[in-house]
Amino acid sequence: MKWAFSIQQKFKAAALLAIVCVIILITNLLGRQHIDTLGSAFSSVYEDRLVVESYIYKLSNHLYQKKLMLDNCAGQSDAQRSTHFGTHDTAISDLLVDYEKTRLTEEEVVCFRDFKANVAALQNLEHQYFRNAADGPQRAETRSQIEAQFATASSNLHQLSLIQLKEGKQLTDQSQRIVAGSSLLTSFEMAVLIAIAIILQVLVLASKPVVSRITQRSSLN
Repeated sequence: MKWAFSIQQKFKAAALLAIVCVIILITNLLGRQHIDTLGSAFSSVYEDRLVVESYIYKLSNHLYQKKLMLDNCAGQSDAQRSTHFGTHDTAISDLLVDYEKTRLTEEEVVCFRDFKANVAALQNLEHQYFRNAADGPQRAETRSQIEAQFATASSNLHQLSLIQLKEGKQLTDQSQRIVAGSSLLTSFEMAVLIAIAIILQVLVLASKPVVSRITQRSSLN
């Protein structure tokens, strides 16, 4: 019967070691998943928020430069105006293409679509404005519409910038939750390992008297 008790103790120890291995494997897999998610969050903060914010700044600057040129284009020839405005229009078009390649939220899609429509309307109004070289009510009305489109485009850019801040904060909060979860998982793993180590120690101590009694009886023979 003593050999059966010894085997039982060894079986318990082996079972506990197996549990340790399973726990380490599970926590390792969860840890890798957390790291991948955290890396994706940091990547999104840079590629989809910080870079986009730089696009918004550049778009705002090009629109501002166009507005300045529009206010000071009286002495310029058609070729000069076409060159200067064309440079900014091309830059804006390239930025819109780059912007659209990033990950857009549903709210951002709507606002970005409105901004592109404003830019297209603004360019059409600018061409119409320069075609009507003579000052008059029609040209003044076109200029008023241009100013309204500039204001609308600026408002849309501001809204897009606010979206970047909101999404960036959400990604930051997500990263903090991942870090907190990883810390909790590590603490749980350590607690389980300590508990199992204590149980193994108890099993080892419990098996010592059995070995001692077996040795004593053998010496009596």
